[in-house]
Amino acid sequence: MSSLTAASVRDVDKLLALPDSKIAQLDKDYLDKHGIELLFNNLLVDLVTLKPLDPIQYIIDSIQYGQEYSKQDPKTGLPEYRKDSLVCIFNHLDKAKLGRISFKGLERFASKFGGETLGQEELHSIFKDFNPHSDNLIDLDQFLLFFAKVSRTITNYNFEELVKNMLV
Repeated sequence: MSSLTAASVRDVDKLLALPDSKIAQLDKDYLDKHGIELLFNNLLVDLVTLKPLDPIQYIIDSIQYGQEYSKQDPKTGLPEYRKDSLVCIFNHLDKAKLGRISFKGLERFASKFGGETLGQEELHSIFKDFNPHSDNLIDLDQFLLFFAKVSRTITNYNFEELVKNMLV
């Protein structure tokens, strides 16, 4: 058994440690090759100038979708790519093309699709805060505010699946 331990020590001893300067150069080469410094510089500039409502989500979206599609709407906090998808869903629901949809229809629709992401209690809580116009119709801005709350808790992948299912 002692020969096994001795062999292990000898194998480890054969490894040559890289000098710190070599490690630093390898790190720099890697960062340069992948444009990491520029990426982080642009992200920091955007975070300071745009001040997104959800900075962590902004960073994730910037890396996943690009900085143009990750910019967040100041009212809803929705990134552009999510907002664009939700506008398509709203237009899909607005069969009469009046720019408004029925509150009850949205509630049924959200329970059917949003219920996979949120529990029924959470959906009811969100709808309790919802203020449809006196005619019980919801415009695009209200729709976006509602889905900003609903979609805040789900990953980009799950959001994309939700949108895909809603547009079927």
